[in-house]
Amino acid sequence: MLYNCFHSPLMQDLNFSASREYLVAGTSATWSASTISGCHTRKYHGLLVAPQAFPGEDNYVILSSLDETYISGDKSIQLYLHRYTGSDTPSAQQGILAFEANPLPRWWYQVDEDLLLKEIVPDAHGGIMVRYTLLTGKKPIKLQLRPLVAFRNMHSLTRANTAANTATRAIKQGISINLYPGYNDLFLQLKNGSFQPDSHWYYNIEYNWEKERGYDYQEDLYSPGYFEVQMAPGESVIFYGGLSPANTGNLEETFTKCTAGVRKPETLKDHLLLAAEQFLMPDRIKAGFYWFGSWGRDTCISLPGLTLLTGKINLFKSIVRHQLQQIKNGLLPNAGTGTYAHYNTVDASLWLIWALQQYVEKTHSWKEIWHEYGKPLKSILTAYRDGTLFNIHMEEDGLIYAGGPGLALTWMDAIAPEGPVTPRTGKAVEVNALWYNAVCFCLNAATEANDHAFIQSWETYPEKIAKSFIACFWSDEKKYLADCVNGDIRDWSVRPNQLFAVSLPSSPLLPIQQRAVMEKVKEDLVTPRGLRTLSPSDPQYLPVYGGDQPTRDRAYHQGTVWPWLLGHFTEALLKAEGPVALPFLEKIYDGFKYVLDEYCLNNIPELFDGDFPHCARGAVAQAWSVAELIRMEHIISGFKAQQLTTTINTVNQQI
Repeated sequence: MLYNCFHSPLMQDLNFSASREYLVAGTSATWSASTISGCHTRKYHGLLVAPQAFPGEDNYVILSSLDETYISGDKSIQLYLHRYTGSDTPSAQQGILAFEANPLPRWWYQVDEDLLLKEIVPDAHGGIMVRYTLLTGKKPIKLQLRPLVAFRNMHSLTRANTAANTATRAIKQGISINLYPGYNDLFLQLKNGSFQPDSHWYYNIEYNWEKERGYDYQEDLYSPGYFEVQMAPGESVIFYGGLSPANTGNLEETFTKCTAGVRKPETLKDHLLLAAEQFLMPDRIKAGFYWFGSWGRDTCISLPGLTLLTGKINLFKSIVRHQLQQIKNGLLPNAGTGTYAHYNTVDASLWLIWALQQYVEKTHSWKEIWHEYGKPLKSILTAYRDGTLFNIHMEEDGLIYAGGPGLALTWMDAIAPEGPVTPRTGKAVEVNALWYNAVCFCLNAATEANDHAFIQSWETYPEKIAKSFIACFWSDEKKYLADCVNGDIRDWSVRPNQLFAVSLPSSPLLPIQQRAVMEKVKEDLVTPRGLRTLSPSDPQYLPVYGGDQPTRDRAYHQGTVWPWLLGHFTEALLKAEGPVALPFLEKIYDGFKYVLDEYCLNNIPELFDGDFPHCARGAVAQAWSVAELIRMEHIISGFKAQQLTTTINTVNQQI
């Protein structure tokens, strides 16, 4: 299968090309993104989107776009495309012959006999390079490149205003500009080109995705002028945009060096491993593109797949170290870091323990893990047992209770204007499965490290928790687990949260109960794109995720399909069914190769609609979606290898 390669007439059909996005994640949390048509459809699209020295984790759209105009004799052809409010909506994008993103984006434009290639590459310092090559032609052409700048927060839109400082400063082979105080200067350079001052505000550019999502969707962008360069057939020119000036004499060498270091993926696994890198920072994980920052739960769930299974063990430890520094009263932040951290999560700390458990299973370092992390792990367990923020505490039966009015502390945390959609106040099933697993893991590690004091204090808990777990959540009649229990009220909504009681290394359930749980999950929740968050037979089920934010929030965990659940589903189903489950799981995994072409190329999105055809929705690239598919493949491969080893040993014994 040739991934992410599209030709005319598909590329000229905006229904197709404006519905697929590319994302190029550079260093220092920068990115370049748009649709493959070149027409922005989101406020998060931009040629250079970068962090600034403002509080928080937001990025800022600095350079929105670079509008290209091809000029040959009397002929002038616009190769760019914007949607303007009040103007006729274009139905086609002329000139694009083909597009490829394997892995970096490349466009081929055909004008008469001239064939122009455009390529986008991030540089090593957070800038962006755009190379144009006139592949074929009979005579030189002119290329005009007009930068449109925004200098705004990625969540906001800008309008023409008199506060903008539109002055430019001449630099070598280009200009610099800075519209507002507090921003970095933007450096725009083109070797062998000339800059022509021609300042304009471009009014009422429209982003249709934002309109559909119920947000402001119009903005004005400023252009200080345009660059112009003459190109002969066979020649290339490179435009640079960045927050520091480039050495224009080395741009071609820099471009070649940046592209030479990018491997070309061939398989789904190759694409996943390459996609994993875009979420990784020195001390944290970006939860998703475009609008997610650092989220504690997402970080811990993503860590094994993005680091341990990609050979980045030192990065795993660096991120864990940063997470441990954020702990407050036994809790990891739900979102943000430092003074901007919000601790409204009941399970993030327990997921951190699971991540360390994955590290131990890979490195076999039980004793070392307890010596290095035993103190913070003890503090987490003690806080949950004795009580901490948000009414998180252990009750007399050994199970964890959490929450209260207005709170949504589990991963199903959407809050609509009327309040939490799935508050799950009380004893949530996956929280207590994680709690049981965490206590068991810590006892095992403490035993290896001869920590007798901890063992003596905690050794009676696993049996007590397991017994209470079954009594609280299991139904002999229904043959599955309640989703949440609050006093005498048991919520029997069929949700995927119960599968963690099977998938985690230490399960409180008997094997027969594990099989029954997975039969229910498989019957009601599994789709080719992941697991539904609610059974379609439930009256509260919502089949499509879309509309404005309140509408989306109400549907977020009421039927939408989440691919990140597939890692644990794979573990649980193999545990319950054994080798017979392999063909079913392999088919689901293999089906994700088609997702790479459907939404944001080379990426796995946050979620999908609950009903067929399971359209991709939400964030265009999500860390735990990628991470858990990497882990899904690893689990399947490891299980098959184990089966092969067992078969060989059996044959050898018979011989």
